[in-house]
Amino acid sequence: MVRWAVVFLLLLLTACSSGSFKVSGDEYRQRVKTLGVLPLLVDDSSDIVHPRGDKVVRILRSQNREKEGRLIEILKQKKAYFDVRPVTGMPAGLFDRLITGSSPQGPPEEIHREYRFDAGAVAELARSNVVDALLVVVQNGVMRTEKRWGRLHLSYLEADYSQIVVSAAIVDPSGRVLWEYASASGEPFLQLQYPDFDEAYYNKTETVNVKFITTAGLERTLAESGRSLFERTPFPLPYRDLFAAIDSALDLGLLNPFANGTGK
Repeated sequence: MVRWAVVFLLLLLTACSSGSFKVSGDEYRQRVKTLGVLPLLVDDSSDIVHPRGDKVVRILRSQNREKEGRLIEILKQKKAYFDVRPVTGMPAGLFDRLITGSSPQGPPEEIHREYRFDAGAVAELARSNVVDALLVVVQNGVMRTEKRWGRLHLSYLEADYSQIVVSAAIVDPSGRVLWEYASASGEPFLQLQYPDFDEAYYNKTETVNVKFITTAGLERTLAESGRSLFERTPFPLPYRDLFAAIDSALDLGLLNPFANGTGK
């Protein structure tokens, strides 16, 4: 009974993961001994719906600067690789160089983008940085259908909300995706809109308007610091949560018992 309970728990954790390996655990370990991590990229041509969409892109790029160092440290601590090293370059230039396109995937509440990669560009970048594969993390805008609750959790509004989500992939020098990740439903990297329940309450109406968060508010959200029980120095919460999710989704320990080579 205990054995089956453990198996069920592992299956549940795997099902809840937003990461998907496309190869078996053994094949991944054999092929990816040195991992290169790119700076965080922003897809400025995605659906970043906001009155100041251009400003949102600039804020993201500014706040992203050098944050990938923390992700590298986290991945190194797991000792799953011979080395995890940075791949330097201007994020906008790396995006244009590596990514050839994207396509929307998933139902309205889980919609995300899957990106396609230029094999020649990936191979050259991997060769010049002496790595076996590249970890590419892309922030992009989507509209997701979600239920958002008021602060008192007494009412909710189901609607389409503009938000910034994350798609990530580990790509080998042939351009093949070995692993991919997408922000889970209800867990965007950054919300761009909110339902104004207070306005409806004070105006004595059941109509709840969806409003945009100001760019100043978005900037403060991205810079909001927090510290976990095991951290000595604070780090911006959105990035801490993102890197923790990526780290969890890359856990080969969850993949290994059920690896079948298909990733699905």
